[in-house]
Amino acid sequence: MIPLKKINPFCLSFILFFFASVVLQAQSEKSIAVYGHVQNLNPEIFKKYNKIWLYEGIGNQRKLIDSAVVNEQGDFRLKTNKKQTLYSLDILKWQTASFWADADVKVLARGYDTSKFKMKNSGFVELQSSSKATKIINTADYNQYLASEEMKILNDEWLVANRTAQQDSTWRKYIKSDGFIKKSGEFNRLRLEKFIEVNSDSPAIAYLLSLYPTDSDSAFFESNIQQALKKYPQSENLKYLDKEYQTKKNIRNSLKNKSQIPAFAYPSPNGDVISIESFKGKYVLIDFWASWCGPCRKAIPAVKELYAKYKDKGFDVLSVSVDSNEEAWRKAMAQENMPWPQVLSPDKEKTLKEFMIVGIPTLFLIDREGKIIQKFTGFSESLKDQLAKAIESEK
Repeated sequence: MIPLKKINPFCLSFILFFFASVVLQAQSEKSIAVYGHVQNLNPEIFKKYNKIWLYEGIGNQRKLIDSAVVNEQGDFRLKTNKKQTLYSLDILKWQTASFWADADVKVLARGYDTSKFKMKNSGFVELQSSSKATKIINTADYNQYLASEEMKILNDEWLVANRTAQQDSTWRKYIKSDGFIKKSGEFNRLRLEKFIEVNSDSPAIAYLLSLYPTDSDSAFFESNIQQALKKYPQSENLKYLDKEYQTKKNIRNSLKNKSQIPAFAYPSPNGDVISIESFKGKYVLIDFWASWCGPCRKAIPAVKELYAKYKDKGFDVLSVSVDSNEEAWRKAMAQENMPWPQVLSPDKEKTLKEFMIVGIPTLFLIDREGKIIQKFTGFSESLKDQLAKAIESEK
């Protein structure tokens, strides 16, 4: 061994610099950077939510890893461990994005929703990364975004067709029976199925399967989740999805048409507890909604029409809010002036899970005995037809 006092100072500096570089490189190889820009920050009242939250995992198993404040210019930066797993971002409590944690990720987000009818998880968050899995995930999210934008346009067309039905009943009839609005959901599912099939060898398969509407084609999901588990037997994300699917399958069986609606009782604005069982003897439309949900609030005038038409024939409505903010719920109720009972779920996640709600508004039409006539995701002409058929059949 050469004594340190005999080593040339220049050589010693070089050795120390070399080892420091090796350590830094090793650390960088074990971590990734998550950084980017948010276009719209929250207004002053929600300023405390100008943050990015980083989660690991999928669904209810995900856990908070880190967070970062978004500066006044809209920029942020995080560093986290490089892992073969799914990460997700909560952006200002308005948007979300997911990625595979094997490479740096640049995030370009809208942030706060400035539109009149604000919607959480609306808009598209662009992710730029060298990760192939992240590119697949972000492309899937983009397809979902386009599908939601397409549905907004189709819903607007449907509302116009309804308003002008007396002048042009042919248009309304076409949209109802043959129009694209009826088939768009099926087309979106078929696109996702093809995307899952061509990316079955990617670890992103867990995220793609998490987007699949299992109530549409359970056989497709069951087949593909089992194939994915064979390829990635250690994947906690896939194990979670499989377990959740089995749970949902049991719940789905209990929510079939003609099944008794699961019992629930939630508090009203004045504190009284209202039970669904108290509506027995009436037809009831249970409307799961939230103050921040644009489509929910757009549907309220149509629900008011049904209520006015059938309330004297044994029909009632029960609005169940899944708001997390009670003040926002009360404000929305005052604005919408709904003349039927209102309740607030004390546990949003539990309610959404128990009633298999993947999007709102979700509505259940219940008969006089408390049995499910049909479940609807979004207000539709079919709901009006089902109610009219049920009430008219009693004449």
